[in-house]
Amino acid sequence: MKPRRFKLEFYDDEGVRHSITIDGQVTREKVGKLLDLVEVMAGTPRATASVLGISPRKFDRLTSTIISELKQREFTASDAKKAFETSFPEKIPLSTVSTYLVRLVERGVLDRTETGRNVSYRVKSEEPRSLLSLRP
Repeated sequence: MKPRRFKLEFYDDEGVRHSITIDGQVTREKVGKLLDLVEVMAGTPRATASVLGISPRKFDRLTSTIISELKQREFTASDAKKAFETSFPEKIPLSTVSTYLVRLVERGVLDRTETGRNVSYRVKSEEPRSLLSLRP
């Protein structure tokens, strides 16, 4: 497997910009540890949910919200929409959330289950192939 690069940037509560880079294999555990560190350094209890919120891309912010807040349970597109709107001060259309969820399923980040007309999702328990290939 070729090396990957993961770069995380955030501002703490004093406005100081921090930048952390992983050069090499990126795992969910490593990203989780970084998010924990960001929460401590940023001084905000919601830092893990919004650390990637610096990205202007809704896809990135929705993905980080799902991984940090919904990874322990099944959820619907409406649940993901609500979690996003709780974490970020903006609205996101349900159709956009549904499109992004399909992309995350295609990339191997989520499992999708259909029961009749109901569709639910779950973050895969095994390591996704690459957290860096999440770009739409």
